Amino acid sequence: MNYLVKATPSRRLAELSAAERDALMPGERVAARTLIAAGDLVWMWRYPGSTASVSIWNAGDAEMLDEHLQALPMHPYHDFEITALDSHPAFPAALRAGVAEGAVDVQA
Repeated sequence: MNYLVKATPSRRLAELSAAERDALMPGERVAARTLIAAGDLVWMWRYPGSTASVSIWNAGDAEMLDEHLQALPMHPYHDFEITALDSHPAFPAALRAGVAEGAVDVQA
């Protein structure tokens, strides 16, 4: 199943020192790359002028998605808004299959 995840930095992140935030980032990058390579994290965007992000995730169920999100070192410092997604019948079947398989380079 695909999920739309909006991650907004919480007040707890602002309470960390710059050194504490900087110490979390290498682990965050490694965890994200691992999730991308596995096809779990499919797409990710940042809102212009903001540190909030929106992403598309593949997970068997909501519990698995929660496990993926908790694997990120920055997880405790974000608020998440999660929406389950279902394919739209007007979207080309070949592209739907690519997204379901976690493809990151879907081309029309």
